[in-house]
Amino acid sequence: MIAYFSGTGNSLYVARHLADELGETLMPMTLPSSIQDEVVGLVFPVYAWGIPNVVERFVRSDAFRAIPKECYLYAVMTCGDDMGYADRVLEGAMGRNLDAAFSVLMPNVYVCLPGFDVDDKEVCREKFVKEEATVKGIAAYVSERRAVHLLRRGCFPRTKTYVIRPLFNRFLVTDRYFRVDATKCVSCGRCRKMCPVGNILLVTIDGEREAEPREMPQWQSRCTGCLACYHACPYHAINYGRMTQRKGQYRFPPIAGGG
Repeated sequence: MIAYFSGTGNSLYVARHLADELGETLMPMTLPSSIQDEVVGLVFPVYAWGIPNVVERFVRSDAFRAIPKECYLYAVMTCGDDMGYADRVLEGAMGRNLDAAFSVLMPNVYVCLPGFDVDDKEVCREKFVKEEATVKGIAAYVSERRAVHLLRRGCFPRTKTYVIRPLFNRFLVTDRYFRVDATKCVSCGRCRKMCPVGNILLVTIDGEREAEPREMPQWQSRCTGCLACYHACPYHAINYGRMTQRKGQYRFPPIAGGG
């Protein structure tokens, strides 16, 4: 069994690839069910050198806690550059150690701070090529139930995970900064459809310039910070404050004509 969480598609891509290599089934962390397998994998993206709140809720759930202690438990964490001590954050939330842990480089999707933007198409293409070999290697280790930790921690991992991450989670994992440009939004509902945690509703509002009311996205304060809504909008009508107005968007998969 492989339990996964994915916002913009990278981690789902890796989870599917790994499941194909191992002959395993997939289960979304947003819809947990009982797990009694002898080998359990967790696949998810690294957020701010830690774990998404969706993942934390999952590993603290009764469904996850029922996993037998003797099962082989491993995690595969996708990241744009490095992951800090995300594995240790995960272990702390689980209350148990991982038997194996791996990081997989995938295209950058975080754009909400200065200096952060999506990768260009060539960098994305290179990361997807490397993902192919990396996941095959992970599958081999898992098949042998090896105790392996192959992780890209990066520079100053302790500072990033234990100093910067708490501040990031406190002030930036929120949907209150999302804004919709009414001149670009066409009420297509793609943002609502793509949100992995059901945090967006289309709400009818009276337009200031339009003759008829319109449906516009409205966030419901359950944001996990994945930015799927921002990247999925085909008209770049959604922004995170002013920080993303001139930033790129990540269309999955970028190697097949996306942005």
